[in-house]
Amino acid sequence: MVGALEGEPWAQHHIRARWDIQQSDGGVYLLARRDGEIVGQTILLRRSKYDEVRADADPAEINALHAEVPGQGVGTAIIRAAEAIAAGEWNRSAIGLAVEPDNHRAWALYERLGYEPWAGPRVLDHWTEQAADGTVVRTHNDPCEYLLKTF
Repeated sequence: MVGALEGEPWAQHHIRARWDIQQSDGGVYLLARRDGEIVGQTILLRRSKYDEVRADADPAEINALHAEVPGQGVGTAIIRAAEAIAAGEWNRSAIGLAVEPDNHRAWALYERLGYEPWAGPRVLDHWTEQAADGTVVRTHNDPCEYLLKTF
């Protein structure tokens, strides 16, 4: 997949970072394929990346879910696969994710799948866009609501 994104260095670094998480056993990089093409992805983390969530609920966490074409069931399929791993293989009692308050389409999907607002405060999703060589291109600090689903 990295090779397929040669013209997008930020994506190459992003994918390599997810692969590194998987290689260190910190999570599983999930890819959705349709007709041989990758149509969606996420990283399922063994533990939340947010300290305040880990201190309270300590769920497995879906991070940066992306479907190439929304509304075709790709996001739902990826979430269901993540839930199966978290509840089954990892024997976790909850799974969570952060969502930006104005991402109404994502909110509707998560609520339909049984995710509910966490009782804690908003989380700050801090992440960086990087060039293929690791140079920081842009830093993000996005306030997000945290949603949980218990098994």
